Amino acid sequence: MKAANKAVKSISDDSAKSAPISTNDIPYGFDEQVLQEVRNNRVWMQDPKYFRSVIVSPSATMKMLNHAHSGVEKGIKAGGKPVEVMGLILGRPSLGKERDGTDLRTLIVTDCFPLPIEGAETRVLADDAEVINYMISLGEAIEQTRKEKFMGWYHSHPFDVEIHSHCFLSSTDVSTQLQWQRSEDPHGNPWLAIVIDPLRSLAKKRPEMGAFRVYPPEYLAPVNETPDGSIVNDDSSRIERWGSCWNRYYTLEIDHYISALGSQIVQVLTEEVLWMRTLSTNPMQENENRDRYSERIQMLANKLNGCPLQSNTQKRSSRIKETFLPEKQIASSGTSEESALEKINQAAKDLSLEISHAQMLQLTKKYLFDSEL
Repeated sequence: MKAANKAVKSISDDSAKSAPISTNDIPYGFDEQVLQEVRNNRVWMQDPKYFRSVIVSPSATMKMLNHAHSGVEKGIKAGGKPVEVMGLILGRPSLGKERDGTDLRTLIVTDCFPLPIEGAETRVLADDAEVINYMISLGEAIEQTRKEKFMGWYHSHPFDVEIHSHCFLSSTDVSTQLQWQRSEDPHGNPWLAIVIDPLRSLAKKRPEMGAFRVYPPEYLAPVNETPDGSIVNDDSSRIERWGSCWNRYYTLEIDHYISALGSQIVQVLTEEVLWMRTLSTNPMQENENRDRYSERIQMLANKLNGCPLQSNTQKRSSRIKETFLPEKQIASSGTSEESALEKINQAAKDLSLEISHAQMLQLTKKYLFDSEL
């Protein structure tokens, strides 16, 4: 730790002497007059899909993930399911390549603030009077101390880990986001929605989050186009991945930015400190993951029990089925059963790979530190 502290101090001293600003530092500072011009122009009002990407600061990412994970821990400790959480996002629209190093169709997230709100599956509401007053007072305090504004909201979807991410907008999320966009977009403040999948983030060891904006009611999305721009003809696949309102919103590409100093600090910490944590910890030994492993195995077993088994009787009656049932109905029933089994099979593979990776990590540590040389 002493070596890391010395290295960080050395970096700070060297950074203070440097003259040019790295492109990574540009989003942290901006021209307020130019930003006001962008807000006044409101070009996003002419195009329902104007914004295409989002860049998020490391602090905002960490705060959102920590808040989402706290909801998971709180729900599990109470003996129930993980709790959904919600917060507000601070940021602004991009000023363009020359001033921000990003495209004008980009939104910049600089910070976030948790709200004292909890929800259930597919819905998180902020309709309590105390919460609304808290949001108003927080917004007023931010305007006095920060140059940015609240420009979006985030919430978590702590559902069971499956093949697909649970980053989507439910019908309640879509109506909430539409209400915010109608209120904020015309006043130069384009509104953003971010959804975090905390359990998948824990399982995959990376942030699982999605950024979204909704279409105005008068806009008709292209036929069979899903929020990510893909054309999917199967309605069940669309709903499974994107929810029942799959044609009412679209996704924005998410990227992250970090200052030059922050990048150097992360590099130093990785070299000097984080390797020790990697060697001294094991995901399998964490209480939360141990509970989750057993729950996921039980969930797979329950799904397998629910899958229909092909019996000899079914095989003998297949000729009758072909005679009296349309070909499409036979094909669709077979395809749905196969797809269900494929999903369970893939989920089982993912789980076994996670456990195998953790066990190999432990064996490697044992070989390195416990074996006699």
